[in-house]
Amino acid sequence: MTDEGRNRILIVDDELINLKILSNILSGEYVLSVAMNGPQALEIARRQAPDLILLDIVMPKMSGIDVCKELKADEDLEHIPVIFVTSMDDETNAAVGLAVGACDYIAKPVSPAIMLARVKTHLQNRSYAEFVEGLLSETQLDQVKKQARKLQ
Repeated sequence: MTDEGRNRILIVDDELINLKILSNILSGEYVLSVAMNGPQALEIARRQAPDLILLDIVMPKMSGIDVCKELKADEDLEHIPVIFVTSMDDETNAAVGLAVGACDYIAKPVSPAIMLARVKTHLQNRSYAEFVEGLLSETQLDQVKKQARKLQ
C-alpha cells in the first residue's frame, strides 16, 4: 500500500493500447506502475513491491508465464497476487497460468466492471491473508514469551 493509502498495481503488457485501457479502468482507485516486458516487470516488482500484478502472457523477451514463475520463486515477491490478463482465452492457457501461481485469469477484451471487481476481491484476499499471518505471528510470539518465562 502506498503513502496515500491506495494499493499499488503493476500492469505488464507489451501493447501500449492495453496499458492505456487498463490504466484508464484502474487509475481512479489505485496507484499504477507499468512495464512493457518481463524483465522490466521483475525490476519494478523488486523495487516497488506492488500489491497486485496484472500480467499479459504473450510478450517478447520473456513470457508472462516465465515472469510469474520468477515472482513465485522469489521469497520477497511470492505473496503478490498475479492476475493474467490475456487474449489467450482457452482452457489450456488458463490452467497453465493458474498452475504457475496466478490467482486469476481474465480474457481480453476486459470488462471494466469485471476487472474492478476481480482486482478488489484479490486485494481484499491479500489483506485478509496478511491479517491472519499477523495474528499467527503475535500468537506464536506470545507462546515463545510464555515458554521463556517458564525457563527463568
